[in-house]
Amino acid sequence: MESHSIWSIEGDRVRFTPLQLENIYQHFRWNNDPELNRLDSEVPYEEETFSEFKRRFERMREESSSSRDFEIHQKDGPLIGVAFVTDLSPHNRHGNVGITIGDRDYWGKGYGRESLELLLEYCFEELDLHRVGAEIFEYNEAWRRLVQAAGFQKEGTAREYLYRDEQFWNKESYSLLAREYREQRSEKAPLAVHAD
Repeated sequence: MESHSIWSIEGDRVRFTPLQLENIYQHFRWNNDPELNRLDSEVPYEEETFSEFKRRFERMREESSSSRDFEIHQKDGPLIGVAFVTDLSPHNRHGNVGITIGDRDYWGKGYGRESLELLLEYCFEELDLHRVGAEIFEYNEAWRRLVQAAGFQKEGTAREYLYRDEQFWNKESYSLLAREYREQRSEKAPLAVHAD
């Protein structure tokens, strides 16, 4: 079942849209980027064929009660990355989030921070989640800084969880509760969801 009518969630400099088939080639390039894979995937890097990726991408575009996948666009500009909420549990009101700024021209310029803020606003205000989690590979310092700056608390460490670069790495678990989010949230414009 297709759930992707044209809509967007907008922040000051970024907007989220559903995954768009017209952007599949950009997603395919990011999917086959070894550095991006190292930063955000437990699955060891292996180049995927376009036909394999297309089948997976089409499944990601289908409506799901357990996940939401978004494209991140510069507000009035190009596709720059992806955001997701996964492991959604409507009954328990929790899920896990992730952000990947795939376009390196936008690294280190605050787009990841704003994308995470927008994704958290969506999780807590639109999905009414009670708890949002994030997982961090210990070598991904940029993601750790973003998560900590957003108010997430470290819950634990899965020791030597991931094998990369010929060594084992820890995976850290963080979470942010709705009351913590609301307590630390400064006054901002409400989430803008636009149907076109």
